[in-house]
Amino acid sequence: MSTLENTLQIEIKLEKEKTNQALLKDHVEKYSELTQSMSKILNSFEQRLGKLEHTILPVYNITKNLQKQQQNLDSTLQCMEQVLSHYDASQDVCNLIHQGPSEGNIGSFLDGLNKLKKAKDYFLNNNPQSVELENVTSLFNNGCETLNNHFKSLLKKHNAPLKPVDLLDMIYIEEDSSNEDCPSIKQVPPSAREELNVMAQWLDNNLRREYVQIFGDERSEVIMRSLQNLKDHQKSGSWGNEPLRTRHGYGRAEAGIKKTTSARLQQIFERKANKMFMKASQTLGQSAGLAMRKNSSFGDILAAEEYGNDNDQELEKYLVLLLGLQKLLVWERQLLNDIVPPSRHNEVFSRLSQPSIEMVVKDAEQITSKVMRSIGRKEWSAALGIFSALKHVQILQPDIDRICDSTQKQQLSGVLNRLQQTASKALEQFIESVRNDAGGGGMVSMTSSTISYGGGSSVPRDATVYELTSNTIWFLEQLQEHCDTIGGLLQTEAIYTNDLDRIASQKALTMEQKNKALLGIYVRKVLAELNYTIATKSEQYSDTATKQLFKLNNTHYILKSLQRSSLIEIVALTEHDCERRYQKMIQDLKKAYLGSWSKMLSFIHPLDDMPRPINGKVKDKERATIKDRFFNFNKELDEAVKIQRAISVPDVLLREGIKRDNTEHIVPKYNAFFEGYSDVQFSKNIDKYVKYRPSDVTTMLNSFFDDTV
Repeated sequence: MSTLENTLQIEIKLEKEKTNQALLKDHVEKYSELTQSMSKILNSFEQRLGKLEHTILPVYNITKNLQKQQQNLDSTLQCMEQVLSHYDASQDVCNLIHQGPSEGNIGSFLDGLNKLKKAKDYFLNNNPQSVELENVTSLFNNGCETLNNHFKSLLKKHNAPLKPVDLLDMIYIEEDSSNEDCPSIKQVPPSAREELNVMAQWLDNNLRREYVQIFGDERSEVIMRSLQNLKDHQKSGSWGNEPLRTRHGYGRAEAGIKKTTSARLQQIFERKANKMFMKASQTLGQSAGLAMRKNSSFGDILAAEEYGNDNDQELEKYLVLLLGLQKLLVWERQLLNDIVPPSRHNEVFSRLSQPSIEMVVKDAEQITSKVMRSIGRKEWSAALGIFSALKHVQILQPDIDRICDSTQKQQLSGVLNRLQQTASKALEQFIESVRNDAGGGGMVSMTSSTISYGGGSSVPRDATVYELTSNTIWFLEQLQEHCDTIGGLLQTEAIYTNDLDRIASQKALTMEQKNKALLGIYVRKVLAELNYTIATKSEQYSDTATKQLFKLNNTHYILKSLQRSSLIEIVALTEHDCERRYQKMIQDLKKAYLGSWSKMLSFIHPLDDMPRPINGKVKDKERATIKDRFFNFNKELDEAVKIQRAISVPDVLLREGIKRDNTEHIVPKYNAFFEGYSDVQFSKNIDKYVKYRPSDVTTMLNSFFDDTV
């Protein structure tokens, strides 16, 4: 039964497949008929398209040729028109070129020049032998020259130099000024700047570079005349007392504000120094997390320093001149940006700045030469002025570097180098002057206050503090205010850097400490020469006591001055036992001074070799000995009183200490001698020999160093 069912199912499936096959065959026949029909249609379309192409293509080719001929004809006509315009160019723009450009209407003149240039280029390339080339070239050159003249006249029209008061105001209120407030920018209005820029661009693009020389020379003259006017103003009686003007009330004196030039300069450099300090602090803080004290830069020094006095007027004026130049160059950079193509900026700026930079460099040479002559006359305040000027120029240097290229930087660095050389020479010559003062010869004259010797300066008659000593200490004290500047100078000298390296190897030093250490090395060298000079000068006194008192006065003055001025701390960086060494020198000198009494004391001490009185009586020969001892003691004491009353010991503590030491050193010995022999009958006239009681000797010793007694 199952086999029958399977057979039946197979037959059913077979019938279904036969039905599907018949249906598929029917569809294939229909698709074949459709394909044949479509093929016939396509063949018919292809035949018709071929006929159309055969008919239209000749027409298209003819049309294309006609269009090309039309384009050629148009191009030929345009070329003919251009060629004809080149031939007519000279005639068309001749009047325009001869009339020249007019201010505010430069465009039409440049159009005419462009037309001539095109004509010149055409004839140069196509007919270089033609007369037309000569005509357009001549007219074009005339036009360029006329354009240059117009450029120069327009520039000159707005090239008035700045008035000194305007320039000073812009310097003094520097932080409140802006480019729009710049007198140079105001003098050349926007319309003129725009017209000058258009002309400069056209001339540069057409390889006519005469404008570079014109602009450079004209603006250079403005700078020079502005600076010269400022210099002339500085020579006037009103210099240094001009009222300060406000930014918004320009031209009117601000009520209640009237400062000296020195005070204004101080404020300017304080601002600049504070900026340097802030930048340095930020840099150090970001890189190493270090803090910088303000006085390690310039701020505190400038705040404490009242720069400028009668002796420093020229340096003060020069600093104002340098500030004026810096301000003018900043303005010229701005004007340059508005007028001259960027590719010519450095060339033009170099040309316009060259004469003024040369002037300030030359002025620096003249001033430093004058300062060197003053230093040659031992006017050391001039050296202090150089240190101040050098410090201020160093502050100004970053501003100069920002506006100048390498050439101008190098030129202006000549000012800094000149000041540095002069300052270094001043330091060197000061040491030499202290050293050379030690020279001396025989005594040639004597006055009431000094003793003069050949080959050296006068020493004080009263053995007080030597003028060289006080002057030297004063100068060294002033150097503390210029510690950073002097440190920068000395670090270029091997003799100082070697000592500094030795110190730095023992302990780490900050930059501030290094500068102080370098100054300390210098002070130590000066003091060494001063000590030698004092010792040498003391030999010019005739008696030992005066020699020792002279050295004692000066050495004591040096130590007290070092302690009072904090110089001792600076020297201690390089010689830690400096104070102790001076104290030992003073003690040694006191001992040496007490040693000057040895001859006088030899007559009364010791008593071992003296006669021994018996019942107040001595032998005849022994009486003569006692007489000689009293006589010689009295003579030496009288001579000492005569000399040492006239000697001055200015320091009260030192003076009283010496008196006390004298009393303790002499009176006990004399008292023993007096008690032993004053009652001895060694002479019929005892009072002639026993002139002084111990109390009298004490009184006489206390009268020392006071010629009024």
